[in-house]
Amino acid sequence: MLELVSLAWSAWRLSSKRLGPYGAAAVTVLSVVGFVLLRNKLEERYPELADDLEKAV
Repeated sequence: MLELVSLAWSAWRLSSKRLGPYGAAAVTVLSVVGFVLLRNKLEERYPELADDLEKAV
């Protein structure tokens, strides 16, 4: 759970300067949802790659 919070914070900080608060919120939601979906797909097909992704974040 903490990894999702840190991912959301990083996405917010990087995009808020360029896109404003509403654009940054959209980018943050899309990045967290995309990360969760990617992680779930990788766990099904490539479990060792999913573990590497967990370690990277």
